[in-house]
Formats: sequence, structure tokens, C-alpha cells
Amino acid sequence: MLKIKSLCLLLLSVCTALCHAEWTEIHADNETLYYYDLSTRLAGPKPRISALRSFRQPTVHGDQPAKLLYEADCTNQKIRLMSGVYTKNKAGDGEVSGMINSNGWMDPSSRIVLEKLFAAMCARDSTNH
Repeated sequence: MLKIKSLCLLLLSVCTALCHAEWTEIHADNETLYYYDLSTRLAGPKPRISALRSFRQPTVHGDQPAKLLYEADCTNQKIRLMSGVYTKNKAGDGEVSGMINSNGWMDPSSRIVLEKLFAAMCARDSTNH
């Protein structure tokens, strides 16, 4: 029961923070746009940041925009998706249509978006050192 309450609190804090987000584009390709909001960055031993993935056009696979919460392990050079929600509107707002679970720790150099998120969370001039 404690785990469920903790998850609910985490999702509530993410969703509340995302309602007032000031998104900055960090990467774009022909289909997908990625943003983060530095004001949602949580400092600490394992900093966290909110991200948004959106699509230029609806995809044939039914992919939907997603609000995402990432966590970094700056010491061990790892990043992971902690949780996220799929939304029905292009900008990542509107009705929630599904949830995304953590996919474990990854090497940030495996994708340009992960590199940029990792750099934002683990920057030397930030408050997490």
C-alpha cells in the first residue's frame, strides 16, 4: 500500500509541475520533437527532470505524445526513465491515455536526447554537486 501511495504522490507532483512547465526544445527530427523544462529539475544525488515527447504529425502506429520523468546517476554515468504518461493532445496536455513504466538504467550516449537530458541534470554548474 505504501508503494502505491508513493507512486500516486510521484505522479501527482509530476503532473502538477508539468501543468506550469516552460518547455525548451532540445532535439527534433523529421517526426519527433523533444523538450525539457529546467524549472522541473530536482537536484540531489540522483537528479530528476521532466521531458515532453511530441510528434509533428499523428503516426500510423498510433504513437502519442508523452510527459516523462527522467532520473540520472551522475556518478555512474547512467540515466533512466522513471515514469510517464501518454496524452491525447499533440502538446502533451489533455486526457491521459496510458502510463509508461521505468525501463531501467541506460547509457546516456545511446541516444542524443538522453545525452542532452543527462547533461541538463548533471551539469557541473548545477546545484547537484
